[in-house]
This record gives sequence, C-alpha cells and structure tokens, in this order.
Amino acid sequence: MNSLDRYLIVITRIILGAAFLWASFGKILEPGDFARSISNYHIVPFGIENIIALILPWLELLIGMGLILGIMVDGSVQISAILLIMFILMIGQAMLRGFNIECGCGLKEGEMIGLNKILENIVFIGGAYIVMQRRKRFFEIFPKTPLSE
Repeated sequence: MNSLDRYLIVITRIILGAAFLWASFGKILEPGDFARSISNYHIVPFGIENIIALILPWLELLIGMGLILGIMVDGSVQISAILLIMFILMIGQAMLRGFNIECGCGLKEGEMIGLNKILENIVFIGGAYIVMQRRKRFFEIFPKTPLSE
C-alpha cells in the first residue's frame, strides 16, 4: 500500500463520517419530524418510529465520529454499510409502492425519495467498501489487534 492509498482511505473515511454526522444533527434536534418521516414509509408498527427516531440519529453520530476520528473504524464502517443498505431498501420499497414522500435523510432538507437518493447511498456504500478493504490501519485509535482478527 503506497501513501496515496492510505490518504485516499482516510479521506474516504472522513467524507463518509461527515455525511453521517451531518445527517444526524437535524434528526437529533427534531426527533418528532424524523419520526413523522419514518412513519411516512409505512413499514414499521405504530409507535416504533418514535424509538427509531430517538436511537438512529445518535447511532449515526457515533458512526460519523468513529470514522472521522479513527475510533473503532471496522465496526463503524460495517454498521454504516448495513444502514446504507437498509436506507436503499426503504427508499426502494417506498418508490415501488408509489409514495411521493420526503426522504427524511437529513443531508438535504426536504429532498424527495428517488433514484438519486439510491445512487447517493450506493456511492457511500462504495466508500464504505474501500475503507473495509484496507490492509493497514492509518490514523486509527483502537484498531483490531492481530489476536482479534
């Protein structure tokens, strides 16, 4: 791995982490609005959207901080990839059902669901994949040790 690859991975980590941080802020400040956005997808039982609206933004905040600061990057990037896949599935099912709703993503306020949101999440999954495939840890705190691999 040359130094360019190392810096590409760090830059990718920071961009992915910043996206999760940015997405979490509005949801943390307005959990009621986020709960309504979740409810608009019509896939979770009544009342569960409130629990999700309280927990998910804080999880996104922790993922973003972990990726940017290099703390437990393996776990952060794996959870972020899982969340991105879930977001794609949620948007896809809403599109197939003909819903014309706001995404509730937090990256762009008031953005409607559509193929552009799915493509955006696919790009972020690609970034997560790049970070997952790294061989050497660079600018990381609490990386996996040889005993835990």
